[in-house]
Amino acid sequence: MTRPTRHLCIATGQNLANLIPSLQLGATEVMILETPAMRDAATNLKRALEARGIACTRIAFDDATPEAIRTSAEAIAMELGTEPLVFNATGGHKLMTLALAGNLEALADDLHLVYAETRHDRLDWLKPLPAMDPMTDVLGIDDILRAQGYRRTADGNRDAFWQADADARANLTRKMGDDAERYERFFGTLNRLADYALADENRFAPRQEFEYAPGGRNAELLSEARRIGLVRWDDDTVLTFASPEAAAYFRGGWLEEYVWYKLRGLRPHDWAVNLKTQSYATQVENECDAVVAHRNRLLVIECKTSGFGRNETRDVGYIYKLAQLSDQLGGSMSRKLLLSARPINDDIRHRARDYRVDILAAADVRELVDYLKRWMRG
Repeated sequence: MTRPTRHLCIATGQNLANLIPSLQLGATEVMILETPAMRDAATNLKRALEARGIACTRIAFDDATPEAIRTSAEAIAMELGTEPLVFNATGGHKLMTLALAGNLEALADDLHLVYAETRHDRLDWLKPLPAMDPMTDVLGIDDILRAQGYRRTADGNRDAFWQADADARANLTRKMGDDAERYERFFGTLNRLADYALADENRFAPRQEFEYAPGGRNAELLSEARRIGLVRWDDDTVLTFASPEAAAYFRGGWLEEYVWYKLRGLRPHDWAVNLKTQSYATQVENECDAVVAHRNRLLVIECKTSGFGRNETRDVGYIYKLAQLSDQLGGSMSRKLLLSARPINDDIRHRARDYRVDILAAADVRELVDYLKRWMRG
């Protein structure tokens, strides 16, 4: 069935349910009803729609009393007239949608009433005939961010030099990620030395020293790092980082690169590493190690290579921050993943479940691809 390209929706705190049908159905004009409480949400939705070339109009709706709702619904129906219309009834409260649907049906010659059932990835139609359509994958990272009141300020994906450097150390990165549990203590040591090297932002201190000369698998890892030019090491206690970038890699950047490799192989709808975002409302900037958009949902990934297990209050703080940031950037459909190179105890895992944060730690890191595939499938 051909659907009208003129749409009406109600601004809500979960605007993805408004954005998805407009993009999927090829809307050319969207009228956004805004109650006093949803003015900011209407601003965000308008920004997201206009970024995709869709004309938008914001219309005030008084929902203070049942009488005000009835009066507002009648006035809007009269203003919209008899032209064909898709009314997205997902937002707003019951009295609003009932009043609007009744008045629109009385006037419009061709009313299409839809509800975005995001839990089940479908569009449910009540008028003109009952029907169900599967949702298509229409939202990229920027669409979701704009609808939530944020914008992208930078990301690592678009830096060709970063990608070339990452490719040069691909084998080392895969080894560190796939065998993370074998290097548990050594990761902490490398992280600490890299921290010392980068402690003074005005003066890089490349020469650092182990308490004792690494041996066994740790020595093999350093030998590989030496072979590709990341460090200088003469099988003794002195380690020299080749550059600030090399130190940053051992301070934790390698795990972000590991995620990037796995995402590049899976090819989700949209993804980015080292993503920086800024709120339109507060100008506050946030940084995410990795963000994935697929099936109109956002997955926010936090990478940790050291620090967990020593201070439970701080650990819970990391998890809470990840949960809050994910909800702010991606809304109620977002998912959160903490990827840790080192083990995480059961108490912290329990707190993470309370905040709906998934964890892959130590030996579980190698299961990242399976986790991503499950999430992508839903």
